[in-house]
Amino acid sequence: MKTTHLLTFLSVAIAMVVAGPVRAASIVSEDFESYADTTALGGTWSLADGTLDTANGNPGQSMDHPGTGGSFTGANTNSLSFPGVYPGPGQTLIFQADIYDDANSNNERNSAGLRSAAGANIIEMGHYNSPSHYAIRTVLFGAGSDGSWVAFPGLVDDAGDPLADETAVEGWHTYTAEITDSQVTFTLDLNGDGNINGTHVATINQNGGFLFDIIRLGGPSDLGSTNGGVKFDNISLSLVPEPNTAILALFCCGLGLVQRRR
Repeated sequence: MKTTHLLTFLSVAIAMVVAGPVRAASIVSEDFESYADTTALGGTWSLADGTLDTANGNPGQSMDHPGTGGSFTGANTNSLSFPGVYPGPGQTLIFQADIYDDANSNNERNSAGLRSAAGANIIEMGHYNSPSHYAIRTVLFGAGSDGSWVAFPGLVDDAGDPLADETAVEGWHTYTAEITDSQVTFTLDLNGDGNINGTHVATINQNGGFLFDIIRLGGPSDLGSTNGGVKFDNISLSLVPEPNTAILALFCCGLGLVQRRR
């Protein structure tokens, strides 16, 4: 192989390393479409006051959560466990959920949460009554981490006009948390139409050896929400790794051949 051919090979390899391929490893993918009824849903999810809604999903079916269970009794927590995972250097763990807001009240406590079942590394996103309606939280991470409920700052509607913190917008809204080993980038897409209406970045530091291993839908920290519930749909968790290490190996091999020929 001539040096010019090797250089062409290296150029292609570099482009592939920079641009991809980057594939997401799916950990959880739940659209609630496979269940015939609440009993079937309970075969996969550990349910408290969650039920299957067969008519009102985004689209199709969803999990309905009325938020009426007593606080700290376990009555507001619907959960799904999975093998523990945490993003390493160069990786991003993406947690996403669609939450339906009926806009009847801005005094609710309902969220999609990702955490260690042992009670550490807690991420929550959804409705909270303080400091605002649409809010997020990172708590019980290591020292130096952000640790309280935060309203989405600078929230705007789809026309770009400011929304007051307490505004409730009716519809299916998409929440996303992109988690690295040092921060969580939260986004809120009101109406799930591709327009990002709010963004917040929280600093985190993993709490010891606790891995993310459970998703909880319902009351954050098992709080009740007597002013209304929500519906959940399209719950997903995926890990995006670094570019293919095999391509990096080929790149290094080709670079060695060029150096030897020179």
